[in-house]
Amino acid sequence: MADVELRALTKEFPGGVRALDTLDLTVADGEFFALLGPSGCGKTTLLRTIAGLEAPTSGQVRIGDRDVTGLVPGARDVAMVFQDYALFPHMTVLDNIAYPLKIKRQSRPERSGRARGVGANLGLAALMDRRPAALSGGQQQRVALARAVACHPSVFLFDEPLSNLDARLRLEARTFLKRLQRELAVTTIFVTHDQAEALALADRIAVMEAGRIRQVGTPREVFGRPANTFVANFIGSTPMNLLPGVVSGGGVAVAGGTLTPSTITPPTAPGERVIVGVRPEYVSLSTTPVDGALTGEVSIIEHLGAVSLVTVEADGALIGATVPEDREPVPGSRVWLSPAPGRVLIYRESDGELVT
Repeated sequence: MADVELRALTKEFPGGVRALDTLDLTVADGEFFALLGPSGCGKTTLLRTIAGLEAPTSGQVRIGDRDVTGLVPGARDVAMVFQDYALFPHMTVLDNIAYPLKIKRQSRPERSGRARGVGANLGLAALMDRRPAALSGGQQQRVALARAVACHPSVFLFDEPLSNLDARLRLEARTFLKRLQRELAVTTIFVTHDQAEALALADRIAVMEAGRIRQVGTPREVFGRPANTFVANFIGSTPMNLLPGVVSGGGVAVAGGTLTPSTITPPTAPGERVIVGVRPEYVSLSTTPVDGALTGEVSIIEHLGAVSLVTVEADGALIGATVPEDREPVPGSRVWLSPAPGRVLIYRESDGELVT
């Protein structure tokens, strides 16, 4: 096991495309760390650079106490699970799991014994003689994991390994993967564009945009206090409300009303234009008047299972609030919205960075 450290890591492709822009990052020994961001943000390039499949333009990659920047992938003591699993179609499950051990020139009895042991632990004992074409997507995923585990690497690198599974199987695989990583206690870096996956699995998350890391933190920190409007927009199963406002009279004027210091701590510059952020989960909705609340008309109701997302139009702004499924207001009715104290965030309009 080992930590992973990136120092001023930069990767440029021909044509001046900068996929990684002077990244500094440390992943602790034994940590489950997620790289999260939209397509094209550089997260897979970063993972491939750690693995040695891409050479950085500048900067350094360290694994444990070694500088591995110039080492070939096989010398880095990492195991990578790809999005498409990359199983050999002509090999059995047993041979697929044992293949990395064959490359390391272990004897056939030794590598077969280890492959069977790892396969049994992952529920593959009855499938060892099958070929990948005869396996389900979930079974292929476990074979790819077993192949990585059999190497006993210092670091696991996962490139969206769950994206090819259906929704129900992804949930099962997610639980299985987290349990496996906890049992093995191996440093793990997991690439995903699915924020629910990252929040559920990771000890810490790095949110990336355009080759840069916009925020690093625990799932609770990244969800509860996004460092900027990009992270606020990207994280959360329901979009965060981001509303234009103006600092005024000890509060913030927003959506036809005023949020007072009892709800927020406003910036000190009167007249400053800001963006008010609050998650729908932290907005209370009432069908009767509430002092100091924002008011508007119900526009849309979206059913999400146990809760519903209610979108309210208030003075031209759209504000979302979640309510229990049996407390949905009537579309077109007037309602009053009260953000929970301590849950409202203020961002600068100029650069989208968090103020309070």
